[in-house]
Amino acid sequence: MTRWDGVFIGAAAAALGDAEELRHAVSAGRYDARDHERDSYRAVRVAPGGALPRMVLQAAGLARRRSGVAASDIDLVVHTFAGQARDAGRAEHVSRELACTSATAMEVVHASNGGLVALHLVAAYLSASTAMRAALLTTVDCAAGPGTDSYRTERGTVLGDGATGLVVTTGTGVARVLSTTVLGDAPEGALVRADLAWRVPKPPARRWKRAGGGGGRPAPHAPAPVLAEREREVLELALSEAGARPADVVRFVFPNLGRHLQGWSRRAALGIHEDRTTWGWGTGVGHLRSGDQTAGLAHLLEAGELSSGDLVVLVGGVCGRSLGCAVLEMT
Repeated sequence: MTRWDGVFIGAAAAALGDAEELRHAVSAGRYDARDHERDSYRAVRVAPGGALPRMVLQAAGLARRRSGVAASDIDLVVHTFAGQARDAGRAEHVSRELACTSATAMEVVHASNGGLVALHLVAAYLSASTAMRAALLTTVDCAAGPGTDSYRTERGTVLGDGATGLVVTTGTGVARVLSTTVLGDAPEGALVRADLAWRVPKPPARRWKRAGGGGGRPAPHAPAPVLAEREREVLELALSEAGARPADVVRFVFPNLGRHLQGWSRRAALGIHEDRTTWGWGTGVGHLRSGDQTAGLAHLLEAGELSSGDLVVLVGGVCGRSLGCAVLEMT
């Protein structure tokens, strides 16, 4: 866990796929009616074929323009993705297309927590030298691919398509990064790489445990007690570093998981209730495994729901034992 001084969020942006209402997917037999009732999603974002690389550049370019940071002042481009999104964008492509001529390009491959791992990495990078000025973080999420789809890949979630961009600076911005915390061991298949001619290993094949001992639908990606305990731990550590309590936080951005995985009753013990989160918005988006946090922050900023001094907490999802959290203060 780390408290930061002089690290800011310059801007956030998202480019999401087209909205597909879940009732249509149920009617077509692509989404189980029981899952629909239990998980309470309204819609999921689905990108047209081949559109995601363009959407990455769209989100990245919008975030950079909103931040007011010149492309030549960006020292680092970090691109984050998971699973099937491997071919939907590259750090070096973002750097080249946005004319970030001074930037080092890096990538983070990580399910459900990659965006916060990248933010933690970038905060440390920018704090290491007074010569560092800004970094651009991008994410991309793609539900479609061999053996996957939006509705059946992860029980308890509906996977969405989209891209995000986040500018982090050492000057000023829309929010100050007070603290970031990343707990647990990095899961198999995660890496951070420089823009060199290295071979990037393929992510491990998913081995879903079946509910009821086989033949049924995939089980949830993490047991509820594990998710709840790790989430509580990372929240308390990050808030402690920031000198804050849950009651001080105006909005929380949790992953866009289905209702029964959210654990609202357990969060209530910390004073965290659904109306203080972005989950209502997320039910119309679906779970962006790498981009939920940046997309949620972009939504709050665009909707004008935050004021100077407000605290916002971004929380990652559990993948193995890894979980991240960031505490922001609006400027």
